[in-house]
Amino acid sequence: MKKIFYILIGTSLLFILGCMTNKTKANNIAKQWSTAVADSTEFASTTFTFKDVKVEGDTLIANVQYSGGCGEHKFEMKKNGFLMKSLPPKQPIQIIHLSTVDHCRSLINEDLKFDISSFRGTPHGTTVLLLENWTSDIIYSY
Repeated sequence: MKKIFYILIGTSLLFILGCMTNKTKANNIAKQWSTAVADSTEFASTTFTFKDVKVEGDTLIANVQYSGGCGEHKFEMKKNGFLMKSLPPKQPIQIIHLSTVDHCRSLINEDLKFDISSFRGTPHGTTVLLLENWTSDIIYSY
């Protein structure tokens, strides 16, 4: 009688531990799936076109066009090389379009404004900004 009792307890414990392992596996799968969904909302570089670019004071204003309308979009401006020691100095720059997955097809026109005071090549004067994918030089006088 004692043997049967111990066998039943042992079998029950194995069954319970087996179920707990399956729950742990299910929880791990759920965590991996939620992580994959969260990773899909990361920003990636996407295309856009310039419609107009101008400088007003210490602000570069770029009118851009891109497709989308459903996801998040953000733009960043950064140096695209070293300041060229010419007269006037020239600074290569670029604007990067970052977006989440956006399957919508609306054409969005947007005015972007960037502070360009950090691109001054001399204490007082002029710096030529060489914007990647823009056809002409941008004169920045300060």
